[in-house]
Amino acid sequence: MTTGRGAFAHHLRSTVNVGVSLVNAGNRKINTVAVFCASSFSNDPAFIELATGLGKHLALEHVTVVFGGSDAGLMGAVADGAISKGGHVVGIYPEDTFSHDVRHRGDIDLRLVSSMHERKAMMYQLSDGVIALPGGYGTLDELAEVLAWTQLGLHYLPVVLLDTGKFWGKFVEFLDDATSVGVLNQSSRHLLGRAFDPEGALQLLRALPLGMADD
Repeated sequence: MTTGRGAFAHHLRSTVNVGVSLVNAGNRKINTVAVFCASSFSNDPAFIELATGLGKHLALEHVTVVFGGSDAGLMGAVADGAISKGGHVVGIYPEDTFSHDVRHRGDIDLRLVSSMHERKAMMYQLSDGVIALPGGYGTLDELAEVLAWTQLGLHYLPVVLLDTGKFWGKFVEFLDDATSVGVLNQSSRHLLGRAFDPEGALQLLRALPLGMADD
C-alpha cells in the first residue's frame, strides 16, 4: 500500500486530465461531499448549529459526508449531525499527526492514514464536491489546494463556502480584489460559490462549473 507523499504523488498522476473545459452541470448528481472546517469549537454557537445542520441535511439527502475524522469542534458537529439522521460518514484521520484521543468514535467509517497529504488526497478522491465551513489555517490550506487542483485540471470538484453571513465575507472580497487586479482570472473565481444555509450549499454544488474555461 502506498502511503504519505507517495500516495499523494500517485493521486496527482492518476487524476491529471489536460484541457479541462468549463462545464455547468446544472443539476449534477452529488453522492459524496467533503466538509472542510475547524477541529476546534467556535465561540459563536451559530457556527456549531450550522455545522450540525449541514450534517443532518446531507444525511437526509442521502449524501455521504467525508470529513477529517475528529470528534472535536465543527468537525465533530458535522459528523454527529449526519449520524443523528442515519447518514453515512467517512472520517479520514492522520494517525501519525494527531492524538488518537480526538478521533471520532461514533458510528462512522474511520480510515487511518499516515499524513496530512494522504488525508487530503483521499478526501478529494472520495468526493463529488466540497463544502467549507468556518475554520483556520488547516481549512484555508485545504480550500486553497482543492481550488488550485481544479484550476490545474487535476480533478473536478465544485467548492462552496458556507457560513451564517459574516465569516467568509473578507475572503470573498480578497478573491474579488485578486480578480480585479488580474492575478486571479474570472474562470478561476467562478469555481467557488457561497451559501448561507445547508440547502443552498448543496444546490449550489450541483450547479457550479466543473472546470476551467479558456480566458
